[in-house]
Formats: sequence, C-alpha cells, structure tokens
Amino acid sequence: MNLFSYWYSCLTEQANTHTDDLVVLEGLKKSIDIDGEFEFALPPGPFFGPLKTAKIVLCYANPSRDANTAEVVASQELKDKLFAQLDGLQSYPYQIPGWDKWFKPVANSLFDGNCELASKHICVFNLVPYASTNMDQVQSFATSLPSVWAAQEYLRRTLIPQALREEILLVMCRSSQLWGLQTPHGSANIVINKTRVGFTDETKKRIKAWRNAINLN
Repeated sequence: MNLFSYWYSCLTEQANTHTDDLVVLEGLKKSIDIDGEFEFALPPGPFFGPLKTAKIVLCYANPSRDANTAEVVASQELKDKLFAQLDGLQSYPYQIPGWDKWFKPVANSLFDGNCELASKHICVFNLVPYASTNMDQVQSFATSLPSVWAAQEYLRRTLIPQALREEILLVMCRSSQLWGLQTPHGSANIVINKTRVGFTDETKKRIKAWRNAINLN
C-alpha cells in the first residue's frame, strides 16, 4: 500500500478523519471517551515534514493538543497548511502556533538552532494521526486503527529498508513498542532514543555525525 495514496482522500476532501478509522472509532465510543481523547477538529497528522525526501525521520506517538490548538482549528489558512502536509513534500510547519514551541528545541538539539534547515530535512512520523492531550491514555486502543496499521506497514516496508541501505537515519523517539521497532537490527542508521523527552547525548551525536556524512549543514 502506498501511504501517500492512502491519505490522498483526506487531502482532497479536507477530511479530518480517515474513512477507514471512522467505523473503528465509532465502535470504541461504547467503552472509551474517544472524543475526549482526540482533537478531531484538526486535520490528521500522520507525518509533518517531507517524508518522501527527508534524510532524518523521527518516529513519535501522535500529535499533541495544547493551548494553541483552538487557534489553529479556528483558522482555515492554518488548517490548509496542515492538510498540505499530506503530500509528503512540505517542510515541517514550525511557523504554525504551537508547532514552533516544539520544533525549536528539536532544531536547537539537532541542527544548531537552524529551524529552516531542520524543517527541510526532518520528518516527524506519527503512529497515531490524531492529536491528543495525553498519548498514555490512548495506547490501549491505538493499534486498533487502520491508519496505524498503514503507518506500521510504511515503517517496515519502506523506512527500515531505507535505513538499512543507509539512505536515511531512522530515530525511534516514542512508543517503540507500539511501532514494533525496539532494536536497531544491527544498523547504525536506526537509533533507539531511550528517553521520553528530547534526545540523549548519544542520539544527538549520531544525528550530527549523519548530518556531517551527507553534508546536511
């Protein structure tokens, strides 16, 4: 399955929820406060940044819902920018309110503070495409979603082989057990970042070495 074709309907129809997930989410409502856990007024965020071309892919659990979310939801212009991400070619949208607060520390840690350069070469790949306040509350049912299966398949069929061929650096930042990738498979280009917040010194060292090796400066 082509991941970008999978999300194409949401891009063209401006749909905040993938149709494959709707029936599952409806069924889960009988036992779980789904609407309370997810922010379905936001466009889906299976990935932010140029997944098709990024040389550094950071795997996380899902987008976050914060104090700026209401501002983004209220702006069609901002939502259009998020929908545009689904083509897999856009730079990371760090200018969007809320996204900047998260991305600037990432750029500081990995690209010496150069947000523009980082946004062109880093992609954040999310296991769950819907924003929530606390991922810990959705772990019990996250892998029931078809969109999560699509993300896991792309990881296994595309990203891991690319890392093994040393075409990208793949960094597991959160929920490696849910992603299904908890070891580097003997590859220097698969990094298991063993911290819940930020990056370990070893991860920073590996990313900077990769940047130097492929001249991402």
